[in-house]
Parts: sequence; structure tokens; C-alpha cells
Amino acid sequence: MSIYDSLRDMLAASQLASIKMSFAEIEVLLGRSLPKSAYEYDAWWSNEDPTKTTHSHSRAWTTAGYDAEPHRMQRVVTFRRRD
Repeated sequence: MSIYDSLRDMLAASQLASIKMSFAEIEVLLGRSLPKSAYEYDAWWSNEDPTKTTHSHSRAWTTAGYDAEPHRMQRVVTFRRRD
């Protein structure tokens, strides 16, 4: 079980082409704070191959069929459904 399962499940249940969430909204969903690196590095939001990555956060949105597009300065991320 990953701490990002609730994010994965919410995205997987969605039929929307894109979902914009603030970092605060993601933290409420997770029930905990995002790591400091999520606030400091775009690379934390990389869209990695879910079958190869060791990063459970990236696996959460990619497994659900989305890519993350962070806007760190605004503290929001847009999840866009993969084609």
C-alpha cells in the first residue's frame, strides 16, 4: 500500500481529460503533507514509466492514466489524461 493510493484512486475514477489540484488539495486527499522536494523540484512531478519507476508518487498518476504538469510557483498541478 502506498501513501499515494488515494490520489491514484481518485484519478482512476475520473472521466475528466484534466484535473487541476492545488498542493493543499492533494495533501488533504493524502492525509499528509507532500514532501519538501515536491515544492522545490519539477523533477519530483516527472511522468515515469509506471512499470519501471521506484517512485510511488509518479506511479500513482501514471497508473491512473494521467501525466502531471506542475506549476510549482502557483502550488498547483494539472493532471492530464494520456491519449
